Amino acid sequence: MPFYTGRTGKLKLSGSSVSKVRNWTLDTSVNMLDTTALGDTANTFTPGLFSATGSASLSYYNGDATDVTNLLERIAKTGAITDSDLVNLTFEVGSDQYFTANAFVNSASISSSTDELTTVSFNFTINGPLTNVILSGTAG
Repeated sequence: MPFYTGRTGKLKLSGSSVSKVRNWTLDTSVNMLDTTALGDTANTFTPGLFSATGSASLSYYNGDATDVTNLLERIAKTGAITDSDLVNLTFEVGSDQYFTANAFVNSASISSSTDELTTVSFNFTINGPLTNVILSGTAG
């Protein structure tokens, strides 16, 4: 049985592959609302609101209009973060397995050290539901 690996993974910004991605994560959850009543002998729940967050680490390189710069400009600014800073991201496991969502960049961290590439790590908060979920096909 074939497995998905980092070789097939991608992160896309507005439909275009982001360069120099080292890793990404997408975490999803649903708040579970307690419906247990006095006298019940077991807890019961009903689904509440969906939420999702994500992160990505990219190598910071010198190029024209890099993806890193585009993402940094969403949070590293002198003015307030606004709705215009919303980005469209696609978290791709393989060409037939991906999740798309609109998100705000809510933090960024730049790391530089001797004998290593400078990296930028971003954290995202998904705004609303996932806009597309494709889980078809098989790994290959």
